[in-house]
Amino acid sequence: MNAVVLFDGPCTLCNKSVQWIFKRDRDNLFLFASLKSEWAQAHLPKELESENSVVLFQDDKFYTRSEAVLLILAQLPRYKWTRIFGYLPSWSLDVVYKLIAKVRYRIFGKGFCAVLPEERIIK
Repeated sequence: MNAVVLFDGPCTLCNKSVQWIFKRDRDNLFLFASLKSEWAQAHLPKELESENSVVLFQDDKFYTRSEAVLLILAQLPRYKWTRIFGYLPSWSLDVVYKLIAKVRYRIFGKGFCAVLPEERIIK
């Protein structure tokens, strides 16, 4: 199964990010689903149900926040160099991630919905 990128559906920044990933995912490595989707409700572990960040499901494991972002980027052509950030402590990257997450609605707003081919979306 492809890796699944779970994202905050109403978040404009999240939706724009999903479109950005989709455009660069030449090998169709990723499928996409909202954190509120039926798939997410059925598969997310209890401790991640209230997660309000990007979640990557890959190789039967869940990754969140900056770890998820770095794993996604590392699989996209021309962005493999981002693996270098994996040498930084994850807590330091998560500080930046949480700061952006905290202000994302104020800066980018809500309501934008990513338009992707149906075969790449999990309901």
